[in-house]
Amino acid sequence: MTSAGYIGTYTHGAGGRSTGIYSFLFDSDAGEARDLHIAAEAVNPEFLVLSASKKFLYATNEINEFQGKPTGAVSAFAVGGARGEKLSFINHVSSMGKSPCHIALDNSGTYAVVSNYLEGSATVFPIHADGSAGECIQIVQFTGNGPNKERQEASHGHFFISRETPGMECPNFALACDLGSDRIWRFAFDKNRRKPLLPLDPPFFQSAAGSGPRHAIFHPAKDIVYVANELACTVDVFSGACRSLLQTIPVLPTTAAAGATVAAIKFGADARRLYVSTRGYDSIASFRVMEDGLLELERIVPSGGRMPRDFAVDPTGAYLLVCHQESDNLVVFHIDRKTGVLEKIREYKALSGVCIIM
Repeated sequence: MTSAGYIGTYTHGAGGRSTGIYSFLFDSDAGEARDLHIAAEAVNPEFLVLSASKKFLYATNEINEFQGKPTGAVSAFAVGGARGEKLSFINHVSSMGKSPCHIALDNSGTYAVVSNYLEGSATVFPIHADGSAGECIQIVQFTGNGPNKERQEASHGHFFISRETPGMECPNFALACDLGSDRIWRFAFDKNRRKPLLPLDPPFFQSAAGSGPRHAIFHPAKDIVYVANELACTVDVFSGACRSLLQTIPVLPTTAAAGATVAAIKFGADARRLYVSTRGYDSIASFRVMEDGLLELERIVPSGGRMPRDFAVDPTGAYLLVCHQESDNLVVFHIDRKTGVLEKIREYKALSGVCIIM
């Protein structure tokens, strides 16, 4: 099986050395990435998301000035080529906030939601039938701060996720991770409203002081959400609507946590294992997901480079690919289907990689 993959990068600032968005073809039979190249030039295309149809790709341009205004941007691309290896620019619009660091699409692909890190906000954009991004229709401003004076002097919107799951506590549920205030903001997401984000009651869950909620993921079958805390190097396990905390589990040994920061959190193919990347300790932690949804740390392995910002599991579930921001390499691990053990098998040169999707 061959599938297309994409890597978001930094082109300047934060040690940026790339020139845009990489694309590559991944051969899941051989465990090889092929034709790795810059598919579209762009400025700091830091975080990427594909439409459900895989016909369009959207990127946050993590900048602080766009078209003469103090804001970042969102760029839309058409996916082309026989296997999705080509990207053609469609348009870009203001993100309505500085340093946009994450973009997500709702289940229908009708809206994109961007997290603006320096602005401490989430902004909503319509997605048109031709794949282009429309102008912002809603801005949600977060508030608060945390005890870490260097990282939590104000709200910092970092991640947004939504789902439509009939029969669960909140069937149209969305949450936003605010690293600066240690808050997980809670919303109903109604695509039929002019402004689709509607705060729930209570509007947020207050995480542990100094934890720094960064990224989150829903369990595909259970009413549970997992939140990776960047500053505390922990994972919080919540009931699906983030009303109650079920578990907090460390990602690293206590002696290794100094100076380390958690980055990405993702499931293996069958949701029996959850993986978390950590910078500074430069590792991938593997957790066993138990029947009740709680976690058990199985093992920690070196990521194969410096600053593993993001990783992806290929569509077959047999491989895990990690991009490293500082060591400029893409590392391929084989996943043992029975034990979940990761074995490094290959690596490739890829400059300033900070996001990978497949």
